[in-house]
Amino acid sequence: MLEVPTVPSPSVTPQPPAEAVAPLMRGLDVLRSLTAAESGDGTLALADLARTTGLARSTVDRICATLAHLGFVRLDGRDASLAPPLMTVANACLDALRVPGVLGPLADELADELDESVSLAVPDGDGIRFVHQVLRRRALSISFRVGDALPGGGCAPGLVFRDGLSLAVDDQLVERGLVAVAVPVRGPDGSVVCAVSVVSHTSRHAAGELAGAVRGPLETCVRKMEAELNQAPLLDESQRGSGQSPATEDEAPATIQSLARGLRVLTAFDGAHPTLTLTEIAEATGLARATARRALITYEHLGYVTHEDRAFRLTPRVLTLGCAPLSRTTLPRIAAPHLAALSKRLGESVGLSVPDGNRVRCTARVTPRRVMSVDIGVGSRLPAKDTAAGLLLRGDGESAVADGPEAGLRSVAVPVRDRAGRVVSALDVTAHQGRGDDDAWTEALRDTAALIAADLHVTSRFVSVPVH
Repeated sequence: MLEVPTVPSPSVTPQPPAEAVAPLMRGLDVLRSLTAAESGDGTLALADLARTTGLARSTVDRICATLAHLGFVRLDGRDASLAPPLMTVANACLDALRVPGVLGPLADELADELDESVSLAVPDGDGIRFVHQVLRRRALSISFRVGDALPGGGCAPGLVFRDGLSLAVDDQLVERGLVAVAVPVRGPDGSVVCAVSVVSHTSRHAAGELAGAVRGPLETCVRKMEAELNQAPLLDESQRGSGQSPATEDEAPATIQSLARGLRVLTAFDGAHPTLTLTEIAEATGLARATARRALITYEHLGYVTHEDRAFRLTPRVLTLGCAPLSRTTLPRIAAPHLAALSKRLGESVGLSVPDGNRVRCTARVTPRRVMSVDIGVGSRLPAKDTAAGLLLRGDGESAVADGPEAGLRSVAVPVRDRAGRVVSALDVTAHQGRGDDDAWTEALRDTAALIAADLHVTSRFVSVPVH
């Protein structure tokens, strides 16, 4: 049976158990602070991290160095930013919850039918947390993303869980102009597994009108969801894994090993193994039982893990560790650090492009400072036939070379592919014809495209990542 574990939300945080891992708790504090950063993109200055967490700056520096080694954080001068590989943690949680994987496709169909935003939410303490979002892109759009939370009494899904309603209406409770309706989705035993909600705004529907307009398709969708829950199979062993494992602490002795080891515990869970015993966790992570046990004690104290008998299960609170800001990312943002490194490696202008009719549009570009440099700004539209990016996007090949788009320029491009293997963008280097070597450029581009694709694949497992 599909269950969604919840944890209480105490008004006073109890003292940590004696066996809790203090460095792990401090590392989680840093990740939560980055997740809650006002910038919304998971970036904070190291000095601000020290201030928000109450930790010494030297401690913050060591924690961020460890998280950077794991690939979970990127360091850029005095700033720290959440990095796409951290989504392995959120993916493990979403996979183990199984709600987005099993019911997400049906929510997508409902959103297409209604042309409205649709969400799946699960209880998290006294509130709710979104685990699947299908947003309509409009000038007046809704910004909820996977991992975001709302108070239980202040939104339609929360009213479903708190008051046991069969249909809850949110008449501008969350924000003026925002309306929503939500209904429960029940598992085979009759318990509420999640709430599915349809969200709109008052320029399209009044709250009461929205309920009437969506009731038929919503009820049909819920019946399909409940039928799916009755027969949803577990994943087989070949499908196990959240997509990308963090680096091991043994590769860098200077890291905080207890933090690195503790984070590995979270990625032991998945859809095929939503519950694990201590022994199974130790075997899956390669950790000593005592190390895994102390990490679990720490997570249970913080509300990230719950257990019944000897079986442990992740809670939706794990999504507070970077999920919301990373689920808002775009392909150009994912690619930015890789483009900067590639431009430095080649000493040339590099960028991403997507199709735009019979042209290609530049969505990201890094150009080194040179006496003579390529001036192709983000948003520029160039004839597809005159650029390597355009030729590649038209032909879906493994590489392309072109002279243009102006006399004296030469470009080489390779594809960036999504999880399904589809070409979603072209990565190119463009420079003066007298510089560089096509083969060397192609090799460097492929190396970088693989890095971008790896970050895209882990980020997009349960969320939609715009390509521009």
